[in-house]
Amino acid sequence: MGSSRVAVRARIAAVLGASAFIAITLSAFALYLNNLEWRQTETIVDAFEVANEADVLAMDVEKTVAQVMSVMVAEDAQAARDRSVALQEDLQEVAQRRNALLSRVGERMSPAEKTQLSLRIDEFIAYQTDTARLCLQVSPQAAIIQANDDATVRNRRKMLVDVQQLGRDMRARVEITRGAAAFGRKVRLAMLQVLPASTLIIGALVGVALFRRSKANLQKRRYDVALNNMPLGVGMANAQGVLTVVNDRLATMFDIALELSGCTVRQLAEEIAAAARLDGEARVAFLRTFQSLASGSSSASFVAALGARHFEFRCHRMDAGGSLIVIDDVTAARRAAQDIERMALFDSLTGLSNRVRFRERLALTMEESRARNLSFSLLYLDLNAFKLVNDTLGHPTGDKLLCEVARRLTTNFRDADLVARLGGDEFMVVLAPAAKPHDLDAICARLIEMVSAPFSIEGHEICVGASVGTASFPGDVATAEEMVNGADLALYRAKALGRSSFRHFDASMRAEAMLKREMETELRAALANDELELYYQPIVDIRSNRINTFEALLRWRHPTRGQVSPDVFIPLAEETGLIVEIGEWALERACRDAALWPAEIRVAVNFSSIQFRRCDVVALVARALATTGLSAHRLEVEITETVLIRDAEATCAIFEQLRGLGVRLSLDDFGSGYSSLSYLNMFKFDKIKIDRAFVQNLNDPNALAVISAVTHLASRLDLTLVVEGVETPEQLAILSGQGVHDVQGFLFAPPMPLAEINRLVKEASRAA
Repeated sequence: MGSSRVAVRARIAAVLGASAFIAITLSAFALYLNNLEWRQTETIVDAFEVANEADVLAMDVEKTVAQVMSVMVAEDAQAARDRSVALQEDLQEVAQRRNALLSRVGERMSPAEKTQLSLRIDEFIAYQTDTARLCLQVSPQAAIIQANDDATVRNRRKMLVDVQQLGRDMRARVEITRGAAAFGRKVRLAMLQVLPASTLIIGALVGVALFRRSKANLQKRRYDVALNNMPLGVGMANAQGVLTVVNDRLATMFDIALELSGCTVRQLAEEIAAAARLDGEARVAFLRTFQSLASGSSSASFVAALGARHFEFRCHRMDAGGSLIVIDDVTAARRAAQDIERMALFDSLTGLSNRVRFRERLALTMEESRARNLSFSLLYLDLNAFKLVNDTLGHPTGDKLLCEVARRLTTNFRDADLVARLGGDEFMVVLAPAAKPHDLDAICARLIEMVSAPFSIEGHEICVGASVGTASFPGDVATAEEMVNGADLALYRAKALGRSSFRHFDASMRAEAMLKREMETELRAALANDELELYYQPIVDIRSNRINTFEALLRWRHPTRGQVSPDVFIPLAEETGLIVEIGEWALERACRDAALWPAEIRVAVNFSSIQFRRCDVVALVARALATTGLSAHRLEVEITETVLIRDAEATCAIFEQLRGLGVRLSLDDFGSGYSSLSYLNMFKFDKIKIDRAFVQNLNDPNALAVISAVTHLASRLDLTLVVEGVETPEQLAILSGQGVHDVQGFLFAPPMPLAEINRLVKEASRAA
């Protein structure tokens, strides 16, 4: 009996020991499964938070791109600065999002991938910072070029792809982890059913399970908060197409009141269509596209316009079956892209096509005309006296005038024609291709008449004309570049022949332009090769028959062309700006030559209006006098009236400084252009010179009356009067009878080189 009791007790102890061992083992495994489920829940939450950070970073990037656009379209410099500050703050947010994202990624990305993503985001920040700096320090056009540079766009796209792919990978990891967690939960629940043998063990396991479940609920709440606070609409569907997870953002995007969890993907699409009030073909097309996306039979995304907003729909297939549907409101990004495109292709002031779009359309029109054997023409329009409007009424009025011109152009040409503004007051019109050539004479005459009609702007009646040059394909040119150049040459010819005129391109214009370019190149070399020289023509006091002044005149001794007329190369030098350098050389050479003449002889040097606009004339004269040692009173600065009509106030200040140096001032060609007695009252001259045209018509009583009047005026104003172009003794006798004392002309001497002038001076000195 005693032994049997021992045996029973031993068996009971063994059973209890085995039960305890099994209970402990199963409890430990259950605890492991609970810990695994807890870690899986944390992984789900962390992955969702990484995906959320990636999506927010992508939105911040799009917001920054839109902010760059707002800086470039700012209405004034202060607004551009304020928006640039906002842009810098946005870029700081992008940098913070970058740090937050990379810190959360942890070991989910390789170091190389993390480095690549970091560098692309840093490059994006640098590109956008450069765009804002260019807008502020250079111009909106330069900023446009930077914002649309291939490297900028390529960097932004690659960076967004990396960020968005990271978000997709994290959501895929969520789905995989959810499946593993569900399986582990089933195993754990099965184990709990095997453990009722011990109340203590079951109680302990239940207690542990409750504790772990509490932690799991906390993690689930974190998961729900992260999911519902995402800026994107998110829905997860199982393999049967039933939505198992839907965040709050998806419903609020479309004001859907229905509980979407448990609905099918088809029902979700119908709810969205109903919320957007789609009907008819639009509704059918949207449902078809959405269903095709969700089923995986079409591309992974599409964009739909729903009311006033645009949404991008994306679908990601899950490894365990089912799909993840992501909906993004891309309205702001689309508007920013449209604004950037408009800035890149359209003129911000007039709304016309800009130079870039004009070039693109011209090339396409050329291809179409060549393929279909059609003809078309290009009109190059330039406004007359537009600068005068800006100078007298201000640039805002000038801008409004340009807008009115643009409105007239678009109104009077067909929709098929392209009207573009190249910049300033230059416009281009590409006439649509046609089977027969356009009647360009009639079109140009109508265009000039239209632009020449008065404009009423802010109480001012403004009249500006227009000059037009044309080129046609295939008659005149063979390429788009040749067409632009041809129309430009024709416009140049039209402006040279008179305002409010038009000319059509012909081959002679190209030959003339080539000759002009050759001459320009040769003229640049002439100064370095010592081909330029000064001739001098004397001004004689007929009372004493003595020379008092030599006028310095430029001559070009070309090695192959021979003597080139000043009427040819002086306008070319002024047009190219070479006159500044040539004028500086001529001034110093004339002063150096005159310093060797007798003290009573002065030298007169002509100054171009270009010199007054582009260089410091006072400093130039002072430097020449100091270098050559010529006394200031022996130098006469000779100008024409074109210098006076541009900026009278600035010119008057320069004249006062020149007079302060002791230099004499002379007004050339008086009476030949815009001469007004007000010039003589406004500017203090020492000498005026009457144009040779009056001398050639001395038999005309009117011409003689003008000379008599000017002679009397010069005497009353204590001005020296010089009459140019005296060639015969008869002319000299008539002028002498009118009281003229100083004359210049072939009767006394033509322009002569320095050697002959020096000989003439010596002979005059010996005669004295």
